[in-house]
Amino acid sequence: PGSIPDGRGQRLQEMPTIRVTVNGTAYERSVEPRLLLSDFLRHELHLTGTHVGCEHGVCGACTVLVGGESVRSCLMFAVQADGAEITTVEGLASPSDGTGIPPGFRIRRTPTSIRSRRRSGRHTASSAASVRRVSC
Repeated sequence: PGSIPDGRGQRLQEMPTIRVTVNGTAYERSVEPRLLLSDFLRHELHLTGTHVGCEHGVCGACTVLVGGESVRSCLMFAVQADGAEITTVEGLASPSDGTGIPPGFRIRRTPTSIRSRRRSGRHTASSAASVRRVSC
């Protein structure tokens, strides 16, 4: 365990050590008690798929699964996740397809090809492709 400097070269308290499993990999780190889970994931573990958007938990960009439950990592301290199983967006990607896109999301072209839509004059940017959630 490490300790936190007080700015005058002295140590105030011991930094707690946390143990977490993130995307199937076990980690053990000493962290400051006030370190947010989102910052721990991004800066300590270099998992940058977890974004910090609003820092208030409203936008959902920092959402991860902790013990199978959806949580906003910008509202949770890393020490609160001690002993937890965490899944980030990187853990949702299918390693077999190599795209990094979660397997439940696919880009599906509309039934009419883009070329025929252009010929008919019905082509718009929004009708070129639609993204839909499909079951695998």
